[in-house]
Amino acid sequence: MDKKTTLKDISKRLGLSIPTVSRALGGYEDISLKTRELVSRVAKEMNYFPNVYARGLVAKKTPAKNILIMGVPTVLQSIALNSYYAEIMRAFHDESIDTDYRFVLSVGEADNNVFKDYRALIQNHAASAAIILDYLEDDNRVKELTKANVPLVVLGEYLPQTDLQCSVWTDNIAGSFEATKYLIERGRKRIVLVSGLKGQMVSKSRLYGYRKAIEKAGIPFDPDLIVGAKEMDEHGGYYAMVEFFERGQEFDAVFCTSDLRSIGVIKALREKGFVVPDDVSVVGYDDLPIASYFDPQLTTVRQPTYQVGVYAIESLKKLLSGEKVASCQKVFKPELIIRQSA
Repeated sequence: MDKKTTLKDISKRLGLSIPTVSRALGGYEDISLKTRELVSRVAKEMNYFPNVYARGLVAKKTPAKNILIMGVPTVLQSIALNSYYAEIMRAFHDESIDTDYRFVLSVGEADNNVFKDYRALIQNHAASAAIILDYLEDDNRVKELTKANVPLVVLGEYLPQTDLQCSVWTDNIAGSFEATKYLIERGRKRIVLVSGLKGQMVSKSRLYGYRKAIEKAGIPFDPDLIVGAKEMDEHGGYYAMVEFFERGQEFDAVFCTSDLRSIGVIKALREKGFVVPDDVSVVGYDDLPIASYFDPQLTTVRQPTYQVGVYAIESLKKLLSGEKVASCQKVFKPELIIRQSA
């Protein structure tokens, strides 16, 4: 792990005393403008970030710990419509009641203007730690946070890069494997996969688990049976299924990578005259509360969502206090819940 730059490092580089460097960075006018500009430039070159929390301790005032909760725009929509993220947030709240944590929700891509305000929080150490809700392939947010040495917990299949990082997720490969395997055991061989959003690691893993089950059963993998959803909710499932119908492919089952998409898929199937599960079996993912109330009740893969959220916050507490986390990569096991739709 790269060593974090300190005032002492800057002092040594410039041949100035630590108090002079500190006051220069603080903008004190008893330090010449020329020296202030020099120190500021070298601090940037050395990737130095002032520690607002440490300043509070010197002033005998401990500020609240701002915890960045980071997700792309689709996650904000999901918190309102998808109880998976709502349950995660409930766990964060329950485990933080007796703490001085203050959650700051960041919704924006790492490369757009929305992210700039949060990048400033990170660089100024006004953010004590961060949690990423939706780990992406080649995630620029992770890169920013790693560079700034900010304690980080990733909800997703991420390999921690420093001892200030942890990750927690549910085994998506195993979950999608079991769902697909179940459909095959029920005699289904032409199984459509309505996959998740492009770029999300969870989508990649669930596709892998699906393909693994197909090939293990000796069924040739057919990429024409894969259709990508463009939205996270039931609309995404509905329009993905409409798109698939246009291909004219035969099929006898649909595995959806979320329960909400399953609802949209079933609506599209009914409009085409299919009966679920007699003509087409449907399996979802997440086991949202609506899964057991929908008609037909959804067969789905249950995630221990609340436990994931609790583990994320418990890990973050330890990272912030300098404790070691027992498992920096925690993987929970999913469970196949069999109901009426398959």
